[in-house]
Amino acid sequence: PTLSPARLQLHCSENVDEEAVEQWINENSTLECCEVLSNDDIVSRVTSGSEETRIFEECLESDEENLVTHQKLSQGDGLVNTEALLNYSEQEDKRTPTEKMTLRNLRSIIRRKVN
Repeated sequence: PTLSPARLQLHCSENVDEEAVEQWINENSTLECCEVLSNDDIVSRVTSGSEETRIFEECLESDEENLVTHQKLSQGDGLVNTEALLNYSEQEDKRTPTEKMTLRNLRSIIRRKVN
C-alpha cells in the first residue's frame, strides 16, 4: 500500500511491506514537523539537553512560580471544585473508568479532610 505523508503513523493492523515503510519514512522525513535523528543525536539531546528541553523546563519553572502566587483554596472549595470536575467527567464519554475512579478517590480524600 502507498502511505501518504499526511498519515504520520502506521497501524499495526495494516499489512505493509518494507518498501512501504521506507516510502513512509522518506516522505515524512521531509515534513517540517519530523526531524530524523541518529542514535547519537538522540543520546546527545537526552544527556546534554536540547534547546527545546531547556525552553520546556523554563516554562515549567514559570508555571510553578505562577502557581505559588495564586490564592490557596480551602478544603471546602477544593471539594466543591473536585465534585464539579467529577460531574463533568462523568458526562464525558471520552473519560476512562480509571480517570473517573481517580477523581472519586480524590473526592473521598478531600471529604474526609473536610469532615
